[in-house]
Amino acid sequence: MNREKRWLADLSLLFVAVVWGSSYLATKVVLSDIAVFSFLFIRFLLTVFIMIALTWGKLVKATKQTWLSGIIFGLFLSAIFASETWGIHFTSAANAGFLISLFVVFTPLIESIWFKTRLRAGILGTVSLSVFGTFLLTMKSGYHFNIGDVLILIAALLRAVQMSVTQKMTKGRAMDSGALTTIQLSVVAIIMGLLSLSTERFSILTISTSPAFWLLTAYLAIFCTLFAFYIQLTMIRRTSPTRVGLLTGTEPLFSALFAVGLGGEHLSPQEWLGGFLIVAATYFGRHMETRSRLQKPADAAVKDA
Repeated sequence: MNREKRWLADLSLLFVAVVWGSSYLATKVVLSDIAVFSFLFIRFLLTVFIMIALTWGKLVKATKQTWLSGIIFGLFLSAIFASETWGIHFTSAANAGFLISLFVVFTPLIESIWFKTRLRAGILGTVSLSVFGTFLLTMKSGYHFNIGDVLILIAALLRAVQMSVTQKMTKGRAMDSGALTTIQLSVVAIIMGLLSLSTERFSILTISTSPAFWLLTAYLAIFCTLFAFYIQLTMIRRTSPTRVGLLTGTEPLFSALFAVGLGGEHLSPQEWLGGFLIVAATYFGRHMETRSRLQKPADAAVKDA
């Protein structure tokens, strides 16, 4: 990948980090009006309607491999969003943003195992730094590592696995990113719809009529889901899972800024230090990953039907 394309990929992924950072506070506000699975069903259904309108022509021509990959990615994404959204429901928006960023540390570990490559020594340092930062962030004045924090960590691990699975199944193959994204998000909408019907008795009468609810849900559907996942699916095929993870790993910084600036949350000096250490670990990791990639031959061209 040449320098201009690398900059485009980096800026696109940074945009994803900003909108995802804002999503924790937005989600926390929305969940005060609706149950978790019902909210996720509405969010992804809105996204899918838009995506189908934009990608119908390519969707009907999609290959069996595209459909299979999209379904598998959708299953992963369903598990990630279920864990993450329930986690946000039980912990603070700032905590959620910092903890989810641990997928940046998990990604090179999973990538090393998945692709059978040697784990760089510096990664162990970033792991230690992130773990210590997590300890400072969540322990506060005693043991406060609640179920919400655990669910966010599970989501972070699943994100890391998804990164490697996505690249393994798409790299070098002719797949349209729009069709792939539509299939993936459709699977999530179907699963969340079934869960909302079976566990929450979802009906049209339970949907909030508040303008704030619909504005935030539309924002989450269009910017934090449609644009974000399309960019991620496109860019992961043009760079490494680790690089994608490291760039989008800046989202905890934005989540904390939104939570404190707009959400009125308060972070103690210890929590700020813990969050800072997690973010610092992502930057150290990004630096090591970039150096490693520059020492290797340029990536082969990526096919995008």
